[in-house]
Amino acid sequence: MKFFIIPNMTRENAHSVTNSLIKEFFALGCKVFMDSSLKQVFGDFTSITFGEQKILLDTCDIVVSVGGDGSFINAAKIATDFDKPVLCINAGKLAYLACLESDELKLLSKVAKGEYITEKRMMLSVSILDKTDGIIYHSNCINDAVVSRSGVIRIMKLSVSCNGAPLIHYMADGAIVSTPTGSTAYSLSAGGPIIEPGVESILLTPVCPHSVFSRSVVLGGNSKLEITHDNSGEAILSCDGQSAVVIPEGAVVSIKRSEKYALFIKIKSDTFIDVLNKKISG
Repeated sequence: MKFFIIPNMTRENAHSVTNSLIKEFFALGCKVFMDSSLKQVFGDFTSITFGEQKILLDTCDIVVSVGGDGSFINAAKIATDFDKPVLCINAGKLAYLACLESDELKLLSKVAKGEYITEKRMMLSVSILDKTDGIIYHSNCINDAVVSRSGVIRIMKLSVSCNGAPLIHYMADGAIVSTPTGSTAYSLSAGGPIIEPGVESILLTPVCPHSVFSRSVVLGGNSKLEITHDNSGEAILSCDGQSAVVIPEGAVVSIKRSEKYALFIKIKSDTFIDVLNKKISG
């Protein structure tokens, strides 16, 4: 079995965890691929195949992320473009989405034997449309898309429609549109509910709304949302916490379920509730 490893080298423990991970894969008779940019760091492992990421991703069986949830989300988006499942090894702290902790690498033998399942996770297709409905930006999100004010922190007026009909107006710092996977991320911090990953739905959560009646709204997975702002200042869109892009005046942010699904590898028998109690409630 061939594994393409993407370590987040900004993590304090990423180097040591990746070293242990590579040794474990070699002990299992597996092949390890890494981007050529990492040869200077892991070049002592002469059996690693270093090369161009796109080529190696096309030929590997599984993508492995070493880091935290942010690292995993980025790796999963890359893996999705190549229809590959992704496995997350925790080299951070919380890592709610991690499949294995750094002291559980012996369980990788199950992966080598094919003793695992893959969970399909819904994604969002997010676009910024200009006044003629032309697409000027597009991204697929695993966690969430956030519309907020850029620069000076001030309240903004947002209008949200669902399937072409007006849904709600917000006076708020912004709005979060998330998948069930993303319901345990920024949306949770903003007071949104937790949604079980298998429930295909779209969650709309305001950020610091200036109203006692503004609450999260859970919508069907086939819903299409459109968000506009009042143009009184620069608004921005950030997808999965990546670099924000400016929403031009008069533009519309369109959000719907993506045709793509992320594939998360699951090895252990713990349930969603088990992980919830361990990682968040504890």
